[in-house]
Formats: sequence, C-alpha cells, structure tokens
Amino acid sequence: MKKLIFNKVLILSQYYKPESGAPQIRLAKMAEQLKKNGCDVRVLTAYPNYPTGKIYDGYKRASRMEEEIDGINVTRSWIYPASGRSKLKRLINYLSFTISSTPKLLFFKWRPDVVFVEAQPITLAFPAYLNLKFKKIPYIYNTPDLQIEYAEQDKWLPLAFMIFFAKKIEKFFMKNAFSVTTVTHEFIRHFSKERKINYEKFSFLPNGADTKKLYPINPDEDFKKKMGVTNQFIITYAGTHAPYQGLELIINTAKRLKNRKDIIFLLAGDGPERKKLIELSKSYGLNNVIFQHSPFSEMHKLMSITYASLVVLRAMPISKKMRLSKTIPPLACGVPVIYSGWGESAKIISDFKCGLVVDPENSLKLANEIKGIIDNQELRNKMSLSARKTAELEFDWNVIISNWIENINDIYDKKLPRIKGMIEFNQ
Repeated sequence: MKKLIFNKVLILSQYYKPESGAPQIRLAKMAEQLKKNGCDVRVLTAYPNYPTGKIYDGYKRASRMEEEIDGINVTRSWIYPASGRSKLKRLINYLSFTISSTPKLLFFKWRPDVVFVEAQPITLAFPAYLNLKFKKIPYIYNTPDLQIEYAEQDKWLPLAFMIFFAKKIEKFFMKNAFSVTTVTHEFIRHFSKERKINYEKFSFLPNGADTKKLYPINPDEDFKKKMGVTNQFIITYAGTHAPYQGLELIINTAKRLKNRKDIIFLLAGDGPERKKLIELSKSYGLNNVIFQHSPFSEMHKLMSITYASLVVLRAMPISKKMRLSKTIPPLACGVPVIYSGWGESAKIISDFKCGLVVDPENSLKLANEIKGIIDNQELRNKMSLSARKTAELEFDWNVIISNWIENINDIYDKKLPRIKGMIEFNQ
C-alpha cells in the first residue's frame, strides 16, 4: 500500500465505535488501515448514542472522555442524544455536536496534517473550516449520502429556502476543502454538476468489508437457537431500521409468504422504524417474522444461518445514485443479496451475478423472487461463489483504502485522480 502524503490524520465524526452503522465501520477500518500504513491517526467524536438516542452505558455523566479503540486514540465531545422521527430533536442532535466539537478542534493539543470530516450533518464541516482559516490545516470533506436531496424529497426540511441555503452551505464547504470524498460514482457526478465542484477535487471511498473476518462458514446452530429461528430458509435483513429504506415492504412480503412454513424473515437491528414494523407485523398476525438485536460483531454468525440477505430501498429519485453498505458484508460471507431498489448496488449485484434485483416497493415481485431462489438451490450456490469472489476483488478494505490514498496523493500532486470504476466523466 502506498503511503498517504499526510502523516497525521484527525477524523472528525459524530459517529464512531462502539456504535453500529456504515459510517462507524467505514471510519474505523479507515483508521486501522491508515495506521498500518504508518499514519498517526486520531478521532474526535461524540458520546455514543446511535441508533437508540441514549448515551451508552459507561459513557454517561462524563463531560469529557478519552479512550483507545483498536489502537486509535479517541476523544469524545458532548452531544444531545436523540433518535426517532422528531425532526426538531434530530436537528438539535446534529447541531449540538457541531457546537461542542468546534472549540475542541480549534484547541486540540495535537496538531494534525489534515482533518477528515464525516460531514453528516453538513454543519460539521464548520469547525474544520474555522480550523483551516485560523490554523492553516486543510480538511477533506467526506459525504456518504445525498442528505440535502433526501431532506428535500422526503420533505424533512419543509421550506424551499432552507433547502436552497443548505445547498449553498455545502457547496461552500466543498469548494474550500482539499478534497471531496464520497461513496459512489453517481454521487461524484451529482456533486460535480449540482455543486459545481471540479472533478480534480474528488476522491472515492466506498463502503467495504473485512474479508479476513467475514467469510463463508458452516451454519452456527447455537446462534440459530439464540435468534429463535428453526426454519430451513432464513431471509435476513441486517442493519438500521430507518425511514428511507421502506422496510414495511419486508412485512408485506412476509404476509404474501405466510403459507410457506419453511421460510422465516429475520430482521436484525434497531432504529426509529423498528417499533412501527413490529406493530405492523402483529396487526397482520404474522408468525414468519422475527425481530432480534445483533451487533455487527456477530455478522459472520448471522450470515452463516442466512439463505439470502434482503436489502430494500424506497422508490425515491436519489436512490438511483446510491450504493448501500449493507449489501457488502453478506457478499463477503458468500450470501446472495436480494435487492429491492435502484442504484449502483443494483448494478453491482446484477453485473457480478451475486444476487437478484427487483423493482422497489413491489411485494409481489419480491415474494416471487424469494420463492424462486429458495426453489433453485443450484442457482443460490452459484450466486454464493460469485458473492465471495466479488467481495474479495472489489470490496476488501485494503483495496479500497489503497485506492483512496492514491486519489489523495494525486490531488496533492495536482494530477487527475485515478478513481477506480470511473470509465468516463461528463462535466
């Protein structure tokens, strides 16, 4: 792996271990790989509270905390914990960490060469920008989502001027960043067109998997009992239960398949939609849906008992540009993915023949595809082999971080970044 041009890297993120979720996993793996690469990496983050909206045990009643996680020094700053569907509480949650982290970053005793900002929310780039102006330390603006576009389409921000203002702010932070990093090729095209960011500024850091820790294993029968499942064919959804995914589709699909006694739907995770989904399942009187909690550390066990992994996404225009992180760990474990949605994830699964793709929000088609793969185990086995091979070649963290380092070094050397998979780019 080529050495990163910046030797000392500070990661600024509202989300980090021991929380679960795509940003937490990606940033922890990034820190781990950069450290192996010889970088001095540190993290400034919030007290862990995601996705429950409650400060984790062991972190309560502390005004300041420093700890070491996997050999990485982590400094924590205050946050107003919140979850659920209350827009006001979530807004306060976002702004609280932006406010509390600003003085912490400006007066951080250790001086980094660059600040890597996980810009969820976009306001978190504000302390990094002040740090640039007052201390001349550059920052990398990382945005793993089209959060403003989602807020606009989902009417999260109800007033048009708020959307307009948010886009202007993000454009400003992107323009002043050393690099803009994101997770899909379509996001790069989108931000170049909509925010007027030059292609030379982009770097690519998609989500991946640790293929040395996640790999195919025999079914863990003890774990199966722990999850409370005895059926032969387990269709698993693993991840945060969030509004943008439209997880009620899984419940409606389970309703269509309730007479198939050999099929069970296992929803493992937590989030603001979980309670609503449980109530919906009960209202249908379904016995083929089980809700469980399972941390990411159990992913290899969870996938060992999974016949096919289910990933769904609502039929929103922005979903055509998305690449969902939850599709990748199953592939590493040799589990085919049944993907209900659009976007880069659908293209990856289709092109590499490591699962099935169906139209979003169509429970009838989804139910038919599930029955089809269960009744054709030879097809499932072929997809399983393709899934593992794809994960090793395309989504191993060592490969992903190596490519990102190459992008950053190209930008530093004023070269056109060599972004893997970007065959052409239309300004």
